[in-house]
Amino acid sequence: MWEQEEIEEAIRQHPVEAAKSLAAVQLGETTPLTVDSLAAAAALLNTGLEELWVDQLARLGTLDAFAESLRAHGVPLDAPRPAVFDDHVDLDKLSLFAPQAKAFRCRVLVNGVVAGTGCLLGPSLVLTAWHVVAINPPRLPQMPAPRVEVILSDQSKQDVIVPFGFESFCGDAEYDGSAPRADGDVIDRNDVALLVMRRPAAAHLGYARLPSAIQETATRSTLFLVHFPGGDDMGVGIGRISKIRRVTARWRHDITSLPGSSGGACFNRDMELAGLHQGRWGHYGRLIPLSLFIADLRPVVEKDIAPTTLWSLDGTASGAFVIGRDLFFQAVAAAREGSRVRGLRIKRRDLNAGTTGLAFSHEILTQLLTRRGLGHTLVRITFDEFVTDLVQEIRRRVQAAGLSLQVPAVPPGVSLGAAAPEGAARDRAANLAGTIEGAAAATGHTVWLFFDNPSVALSEPARLALEGFVAAALVQQHLRLVIAGFETVPLPGQEFAAPSAALGVGPPGLVVEYLGGFTRGDVLHFLTRASQDLTGQPPLPAMIGQTADEVLASLSDFNEFYREADLEAAVTELRSRLRLQHGGGTS
Repeated sequence: MWEQEEIEEAIRQHPVEAAKSLAAVQLGETTPLTVDSLAAAAALLNTGLEELWVDQLARLGTLDAFAESLRAHGVPLDAPRPAVFDDHVDLDKLSLFAPQAKAFRCRVLVNGVVAGTGCLLGPSLVLTAWHVVAINPPRLPQMPAPRVEVILSDQSKQDVIVPFGFESFCGDAEYDGSAPRADGDVIDRNDVALLVMRRPAAAHLGYARLPSAIQETATRSTLFLVHFPGGDDMGVGIGRISKIRRVTARWRHDITSLPGSSGGACFNRDMELAGLHQGRWGHYGRLIPLSLFIADLRPVVEKDIAPTTLWSLDGTASGAFVIGRDLFFQAVAAAREGSRVRGLRIKRRDLNAGTTGLAFSHEILTQLLTRRGLGHTLVRITFDEFVTDLVQEIRRRVQAAGLSLQVPAVPPGVSLGAAAPEGAARDRAANLAGTIEGAAAATGHTVWLFFDNPSVALSEPARLALEGFVAAALVQQHLRLVIAGFETVPLPGQEFAAPSAALGVGPPGLVVEYLGGFTRGDVLHFLTRASQDLTGQPPLPAMIGQTADEVLASLSDFNEFYREADLEAAVTELRSRLRLQHGGGTS
């Protein structure tokens, strides 16, 4: 395959030979292309003569013949490079990509009209082109501020916060419909906007992931465009990309597009995010490479997907507030691949205080894992009634969560009657942990098993099975444990006072979090996060401190600790103040 840029340069350097070759490859044509007609068309389209020349020959299927004719006229051209199957894709990857793309694609509306396409990058984030949501040229005030919404694949309409989470203008000429002539025309002008929905409404839809490393873009390789041409669902566009002469900040592609396609996400042949479709100019579309702006997106995306903390489960002043659970967030964040932290043990300081905080832990974990995407599976094991066979109950719950588990053969000495009851229970539990690990590894999932505090007495066989399962699960790479309650049950594994205690070499274990009561510091942390999230600005410490003191004024502390029973009164007062200060409390 010939490199088009090399042929363009040959035309520029050898105009006489190029004109002869142009005529030679069109012998017998009734309306052949001429140098004059191409020059007139290039001027009309505001594009380069050589670029249009090569484009037209490629569309006519005569580019190879033209190149060979140039070589015959003595023009030095390298031989065409061999095919490397850049135009092929992996069918297994494609079968996974198609339903995902359908789910994370969305329409972007500006003042009620579909203006372009967006792509979900997180539960709250939509990637699109800046010019899609702009109402004035670059550098001019975008006033009056537009009303921006997105229509997700579940057909729900979601409000977008203005100003946006991140934005980079397009070039001045691009806004007027002209292509850049050189990279200098678009320095730090990448035509990108990262929209933030008021609620994490897309958590259930999945999202496109930012690649850990950017692949080198290859001319003529396959490109997928996930878009809504004309605002309609026409499927996914498939084409090829090529270089633009003297420009590296933009690439061109040959996928058909229409108004409404702008901002559509582009994916390479490995179905990895490669950039954005900017728009259509002439016979081609234009791609903005992801490499130009991925560094700006990554911190915003990481915060949205896996926030280190939450102040409200749904990000509003109407949602359930989260106060004093910093160690919980730290432990979940630390339970990553390669870490000795494999989850948490949550214990109550007062065993008579009820199970409200324990149960709420499951809701927090659900929100965190949902934001992380489809690669995490949460399994809840409850003990609302007497469990006769805990191993079978765990298996049933895991399968109900969507993992397919093989029925393992029972090794000698494991079945009841063939070994001591203690050994049989532990071995069965260990075998199940290995089976779940195999299923998780095969699907690339991390399986989180949340064990609820038992509301009925735990039988001796269930206790033995729990011990065996925990011991085996702690050493599995794809399993994580959250054990809520069970304070009187001794369990195997290390216990860490904080994630930092798990640094270095040693056996895996669980971070221990104690529930019961809260401090002024917890309230300060809550107010700081809520104010930052609701306003987008760091709060004034003095104002936050005054608000905390006013909220706690009617409550009594003991050694700077407020009672768990007083948390409800504090939450009621905090909710009232946030609504008053931030107008209803949407983030």
